[in-house]
Amino acid sequence: MTTPSRNSLRIKFLRVLRPWHRRLGLASALFILLLTLTGVAINHSDDLGLDKTGVTQAWLLDYYGIAAPRHVAQFGQTSSALYITDNLLWQNQQMILEAADTLISATYANNMLVAIDAQQLYLFDKQGQLQETQSRSTGLPSDLLGLAIIDNRVWLNTENGTYQADEQLIDWQQATLPTGFSAWVSANNDIDQAIINLARSANLSWQRVMLDLHSGRLFGHLTIWLWDLFALALLMVSLSGFWIWLKQKPPR
Repeated sequence: MTTPSRNSLRIKFLRVLRPWHRRLGLASALFILLLTLTGVAINHSDDLGLDKTGVTQAWLLDYYGIAAPRHVAQFGQTSSALYITDNLLWQNQQMILEAADTLISATYANNMLVAIDAQQLYLFDKQGQLQETQSRSTGLPSDLLGLAIIDNRVWLNTENGTYQADEQLIDWQQATLPTGFSAWVSANNDIDQAIINLARSANLSWQRVMLDLHSGRLFGHLTIWLWDLFALALLMVSLSGFWIWLKQKPPR
């Protein structure tokens, strides 16, 4: 038979435990809500387009340490301009290429779009679909410096001289520039700020943010410990709730 002293101790303990049970329950509910929302977003990231949607908020990009591109260039008029931001090529504010190295130049030639970095040439159709990549292994000259379109032919300026492509853009022959040649394709000085913002956002998707928030890594290592404390709070809520239910007297 339970003694009065044990009953009194149990009642006092229940009075102390219940407020903490409620407080931990409230904190845990907020934590569960966050995990639920981010978990659903991660599970349906393809449907929601989170993996393809870049973060445009400057403060969040700054928080992740994503700086503006170092090399930015605009080729052509604003209405049909091509943009280079480091190793990315943009057409109509849509990224169409992520090259291995920093891109040098880009322009339209006949029904094609041509871009180069130091070691490769990229061919697109006018809609921005990549059709072919040329390199030294396919006969492309190495150490490219510039690009030009002369009489509907593609010319390349390299550290070893100038080269002209045939009509099919397959064979490259070293040649002398024609008389009256003015200049290689050069960039405009008027850069659209929106492209710089898009270039930054290309390095961070909302899927990555949701994953970091769900795991607790968004705010650094301290947040991981905070997430562990929330998990411990959930355990305490479960255990304390079971103990309160177990020790409560049945209703009269």
